[in-house]
Amino acid sequence: MGLFEAFDKISHQGWLDKITLDLKGKNFQETLVWNSDEGIAVQPFYNSGPKNYTPLKKINAWKIRETITIQSIKDANFKALLALKGGANSLLFVGSIKDQNEMDILLKNIQTEIIEIHYYNSSPIHTCQLITMQRGSISYDYLGEHLISEEWNDTKEKDIEELAKITNSTTNIKTITVNGNFYTNNGYSIIQEIAFSLTQAVEYFSLLTDKGIEAKKIASKIQFTFGIGTNYFFEIAKIRAIRVLWDFILDQYNVSDKGMVIHSETSTTETGEDKNYNILRNTTKAMSAIIGGCDSLTVLPHDNSTLKINFANRIARNIQHILKEEAFFDKVNNPADGAYYIEQLTDEMVNKAWKLLQEVETQGGFIACVENNFIKKQISKTS
Repeated sequence: MGLFEAFDKISHQGWLDKITLDLKGKNFQETLVWNSDEGIAVQPFYNSGPKNYTPLKKINAWKIRETITIQSIKDANFKALLALKGGANSLLFVGSIKDQNEMDILLKNIQTEIIEIHYYNSSPIHTCQLITMQRGSISYDYLGEHLISEEWNDTKEKDIEELAKITNSTTNIKTITVNGNFYTNNGYSIIQEIAFSLTQAVEYFSLLTDKGIEAKKIASKIQFTFGIGTNYFFEIAKIRAIRVLWDFILDQYNVSDKGMVIHSETSTTETGEDKNYNILRNTTKAMSAIIGGCDSLTVLPHDNSTLKINFANRIARNIQHILKEEAFFDKVNNPADGAYYIEQLTDEMVNKAWKLLQEVETQGGFIACVENNFIKKQISKTS
């Protein structure tokens, strides 16, 4: 007889009856259930019933990304090499690159055949023309920038034409970016972040298929960035819910390859004056992103003061090294599997985000909801 065979199984109702008895007349809902900002009623316990959950399978390896701000080309190259020496294997360069000579200096001694290189600046097509045989992305989010500034980089038609040209002319890099990080760092709820990011992706599909690009190619060229906050279990469930919904969206476009590239970045909204406490915050945020299933992760430095930035960047990288090399987070397939609380949160987020996404679509889609201010008005509902 096995160890657990000697014990009777307890049903969900059995647990409820026992808890109700122990409460000695106190109201179950008022005493033990709390409602999150997302409108999710969090129960005191979960088990495998009565719901069935969608299983998620994913090898949990991820890339360690560091952001390099280009103030001078040579300095950016120096910082990039320092980051790579410290264990990063993915880089994001933020800032303009004037010509091929500057690009060559920027990438000097960097093995671009094995290191992911990502670029963010306001001249994506110019940057694209300087790239040869690299892996990574042009991380400019045309629709996201329109949401933030309420303006186009040029005009709507020219911006989308430019994006289509970049998408058609490249092979190894992602050219379509959905920056969900904006919602995290500006006070939107997790449900809003999921829904608005995915409806933004749907808008990209609509705009680019109109330009003659196949849905399969669009799906292969798109990447997502999501901020990760301190709500540990909710952030794990968020990434899982995003993947569930993305699979469903791709089904609507008859795309069979369900690959989804998610980059996560620790949020800036909970940063406090106690710098050491920020290290702990960053660690739990990183754990949420990894357990949720991100493909790459940027842990922002816990201290941005000029004198300590190199040390802070090293600590940020080392958080990920510890989770890889000592905690073995990258050796487990789908580490959240079987955690009924996380599965229940995932299920509820999927349903609530899908409902909001449909509301956006009934109003004409992402661009229409930017221009009628629907998306920005939603933030008032979380404050």
